Amino acid sequence: MNNKTLISVAIAAAISSPVMAQSDTDSGAELGLDMIQVVGQATAGANNVITREQLENAQVNDLTDIFALNPEVSAGGAVAIAQKIYVRNVGEDMLNVTVDGAAQSGGVFHHAGRVVIEPDLIKQVEVEAGAGSATAGLGALGGAVRFVTKDPEDLLRGSEKVGATIKSTYYSNGESVKNSATVYGADSKGKFSGLANVVSAELNNREDGDGNEIVGSESENEVVFLKGVAQLTEQQKLSISYESLSQEGDMLYKPEWVEAVKNPISKTEANRETFIANYNFNVSELINLSVNAYQSEVEQLRGETAVVDGDAKTQGLTIENTSKLENMKLIYGVNYRKDQSSLSESGALAGKESSEVMGLYVQDIISVNDQLTVTTGFRFDDYSLTDLSDNKITSNGFAPNLSANYKVTPKLSVSAGYAESIRGATVADAYTVYAGEGYAGYINDPDLKEERSKNIEVAAEYESGPFNATIGAYDTTIEDPVGKSYPEIWSKTLTNGTDIHTKGYFLKGGYEQDGLSLMASYHSAETKQDGLPVTRYQQGSTAASIGDTLALDVNYQLDSAWTIGLSGQLVRDIDPATYHFTYNGAAEAPVTIEKDGYFTTDVYVRWSPMIDDTVVVNLTGKNLTDESYLNHASPEDLTATYAGIKGQLDPGRDVRLSVAYKF
Repeated sequence: MNNKTLISVAIAAAISSPVMAQSDTDSGAELGLDMIQVVGQATAGANNVITREQLENAQVNDLTDIFALNPEVSAGGAVAIAQKIYVRNVGEDMLNVTVDGAAQSGGVFHHAGRVVIEPDLIKQVEVEAGAGSATAGLGALGGAVRFVTKDPEDLLRGSEKVGATIKSTYYSNGESVKNSATVYGADSKGKFSGLANVVSAELNNREDGDGNEIVGSESENEVVFLKGVAQLTEQQKLSISYESLSQEGDMLYKPEWVEAVKNPISKTEANRETFIANYNFNVSELINLSVNAYQSEVEQLRGETAVVDGDAKTQGLTIENTSKLENMKLIYGVNYRKDQSSLSESGALAGKESSEVMGLYVQDIISVNDQLTVTTGFRFDDYSLTDLSDNKITSNGFAPNLSANYKVTPKLSVSAGYAESIRGATVADAYTVYAGEGYAGYINDPDLKEERSKNIEVAAEYESGPFNATIGAYDTTIEDPVGKSYPEIWSKTLTNGTDIHTKGYFLKGGYEQDGLSLMASYHSAETKQDGLPVTRYQQGSTAASIGDTLALDVNYQLDSAWTIGLSGQLVRDIDPATYHFTYNGAAEAPVTIEKDGYFTTDVYVRWSPMIDDTVVVNLTGKNLTDESYLNHASPEDLTATYAGIKGQLDPGRDVRLSVAYKF
């Protein structure tokens, strides 16, 4: 489907992209609010949810595991702090990634990812792919990823008022162990509940599919998670949570790359501390108010004597109300976020940046009749950055969206839409905020403009009994993306570059009946900038090229005690492309970049002999064929031209055994 066809179909049907109103994974998630199912959207994005059951069956350990069954989302590499999220080839810099509504916006090091989360805490993960709803949040040029943590009510069984779970997991690859303990309870009237979770993991260096040690993949992980929920009145609910996550180990200085002379092992400590409060006041059809407030701090310390400390702090607030009228649902609110990025050496401040953004948004879901639903809305965002050079860079703008869904028959619906999103200048990652002698950090072009995403999308969805299928296509352009302009390879000036353009399509199909669940999904996308495919190395956290991906998942519940599953991911090769970089204006040797495809297979067996899951034993085999491969979400292999620039291979075969016991 070419661009003109996409545009004409979208306009004819009424325009926007996956539009999702306030979902339970945003500010209302942990309050137990119902997800607002939006019919008038361009894709089945509202159902793009990774469930707690899927995460537990797969025994996920990092972001790569979490998104293995969703071909529109990628994260790769053997080192958790180096993994970056890409949605439809668009990186986490241009996504709104949240944990219980708290934005994970601050980056510490551009060779590391922004999101490190303990999978044992996750209730579900929701992905909104592509610019879409005004409720997607600040800076959602490529969509939104929302992690939702567990509530006490998710762990209590039946009429149980207090409980505890202990769990231990063994990993054959690296011969590692992770242990966790959780206690949870509620008062007799169900007004107050709480949980406390502690996780401790000793992870050794793993091996790739060729049996080679993946240097720097070890870490000691400690997690403390506390959450309290109070039903203050029939109309009011409050949730407060605290999470402290730390990782420590001998890791590579640039953990996403292989070991090299300029990338040695370095003592590393990474920490994240987050406070979140969610409040809901639901008094009538017109007033359903939610408030989300948070503070998050991420830091990374390197070295043993002259310690370098990168720190990123984020504070935010979202106030939102939902009003239900006769034939519509109106959602409107305000977002505020303040970011600060700083770098210290041996305790002395070496540089600092700060930014603020305020956003206003409205989203309206209109049921025109039994067959047609139209959604429309807009955002207005205002950004302000005071950077390392004390430049004040400001930008603002409107971002509209409009989409329609039409039920051709009770089983078949078609949709189309158009949506925009903007992102102004924000703080750089902490390790580039440096104004000392002998090294200069990144500097901004003082005339930086806001980045703007424009997304056109069409889709059709069919559902009949146990069978469902979706097909869709999209065309996305990110205008004025901020980064290093090609062909200069190591420029330290951030400026607005040429447009990043993605054309893609997806297919999804599923069948579920009598204990059997089958799922297949396929995603194909081509993303280019300056006429060349984007690369993980050059575009970094902005974009990466991922080969056509097919994901398969089969699960069968044999009886009340036994469940078995098989999943696989097939990723296609990416053809070679040649890049002619320059350095300080002088031509470098041509660089040819290609990516080999790969196929991985996972299986699991779950045994729970008691109806209340008092004992759960899970045996999972990851990468059973011991495939040796470089994940497409990892940096490409440039070692033919630049020594040491190559991503870490993903781990080889790993047999994981977990045992959980509930008191």
